[in-house]
Amino acid sequence: MKIGYLYNLNIFPPKGGNQVHALELTQGFLNAGHQVAVLDDPTAPGVWNFSSVEPGAIPAFMEVIDVLYIRIDARYLSDWPQALECMSLADGIPVIWEINSPANETLAYSWLGGRKAGKKESPLRYARRWFHANRKKPGIFREESLRTSLASKVSAAICVSSALGRYAKEALGIQKVVVLPNGGPLIAKEDIQTRRSTRNSSAFTVFYSGSAIYPWQGMDLMSGAITLAQKDAPDIRFVLAVNQRTDSLPSGPNVEIREQLNRQGIIEAVCASDACVALHPDYSWSPYGFHNSPMKLFEYMACMVPVVTSNRAQMAELIEHRRNGLLCSDAPEDILAQLLWLRDHPDAASDIGKNGWRDIQTRFSWPHNVDKTLQVFEQAAHASVAYA
Repeated sequence: MKIGYLYNLNIFPPKGGNQVHALELTQGFLNAGHQVAVLDDPTAPGVWNFSSVEPGAIPAFMEVIDVLYIRIDARYLSDWPQALECMSLADGIPVIWEINSPANETLAYSWLGGRKAGKKESPLRYARRWFHANRKKPGIFREESLRTSLASKVSAAICVSSALGRYAKEALGIQKVVVLPNGGPLIAKEDIQTRRSTRNSSAFTVFYSGSAIYPWQGMDLMSGAITLAQKDAPDIRFVLAVNQRTDSLPSGPNVEIREQLNRQGIIEAVCASDACVALHPDYSWSPYGFHNSPMKLFEYMACMVPVVTSNRAQMAELIEHRRNGLLCSDAPEDILAQLLWLRDHPDAASDIGKNGWRDIQTRFSWPHNVDKTLQVFEQAAHASVAYA
């Protein structure tokens, strides 16, 4: 099969979750014996790259592919003319959308940016957020109208969460919807043990990775727990892996900041930790709530390290408390309580880490996602042939 994959990114080397997602899929498709064509990404290993600035490149791209797979996220399709042209030329092949976000994710900056968990905002600051959000709503409405009109040509949607599955059906009118959470890498037990052997601290170590500038990464929730731990559990060591330092980062004798770790560096640090955290706030402005599929959750589990994560949305659907992870509220006291439980119950913590690792091996790995995605492509292709 010749797969045309549009994602509007340079994916290698991966610098974030969106690049990891596209890279894992492209390499998985190639490893399964398929060909992959992309637009405007000369970095992707092994693919057939078409440069849209060259005359006739997009029609040539469409001519060689059997299925068109398009990443849909918070970036507007109206700002992506290459995708719109491909959609207009896709009359003879199935179109699959990989839905990672509704357009209203752009409101996260309005409602969460600069927020401090547990601190009540002044009416003036709330009013500023309200005006900031409402200025964006006309653009969101136009984008959703465009998506709805284009969705009539979509054979199926692969959505990274059940919330986005509802969005695809209810807002976009796509009938064939497959919910496929993000995945984690397959890491052998022996490799995990080798990485753990590099550990250089005996302190109970808690690891967080994410960008401090993105308000949905839960840094304010993490900061609250760290501040509380400085008084109530000073023996806990917190390692924060971030893209860059900001004024919002916590500090203190129990905090270590690591900047610009690459993907392998993140895996090494996770394996050398006793617990990891994936904290994410609610999207109160959205009818779909928190809709993301946190990739860090799966990478933590893949390293056989117990994870503490927010008791909402996909995290609450996939994590069974004290079996393959721990669930917590947004309260810093509860976040810290779960970490203390792991510290004080090392045998149970080890079992939780092993159960999470087994779930990656059997249900939530990238090879599993590649297989499921290819099944959707094949079903759509057969349906298109049958219809023709």
